[in-house]
Amino acid sequence: MSKPMRRAAAIIAAAALALSLSACTRGGWIPDSPPAAGTQSDEGGYKLRNIVVVADESGKAVLLGGIHSRDDAAEVTGITVAAEDGFQSWGEPTDLGYSAPIPRGKSVYLDGSETGFTNPDLQLGRLAQVKVSFADSTVMTVDTTVLSSEHEDFAEAFANA
Repeated sequence: MSKPMRRAAAIIAAAALALSLSACTRGGWIPDSPPAAGTQSDEGGYKLRNIVVVADESGKAVLLGGIHSRDDAAEVTGITVAAEDGFQSWGEPTDLGYSAPIPRGKSVYLDGSETGFTNPDLQLGRLAQVKVSFADSTVMTVDTTVLSSEHEDFAEAFANA
């Protein structure tokens, strides 16, 4: 094989490899789906997924997302949400009064039906600090964006809450 032929073969092989590696994606991906807007966190066997606060101008809000227990059955014993009060400081937390069992390997979904609250200190576009407490004394904290109740991806969940 001549030198130009080897070079051409190497370029083609490299291009094919690059194309095949860049096309990797998890099965079930939906091309037109919007990106996840919420915050993620993993700690031990617990996962918080797509945690987001959706609110209107008056501070009426809902918490949306999912809580997953990978290794053992678990219990969420409480959730609080505090509005951002300045750089890396938070206002008084609002207790959502939420609790729920989570079977091993399952998730509970926060669709707003049980996680509605009012906090007039919430400001659209700023952050809220969400703390999720578990029966085993684990507390997971995430800072997430406060999104508008008029946002097309969340308006229906807000209206149904």
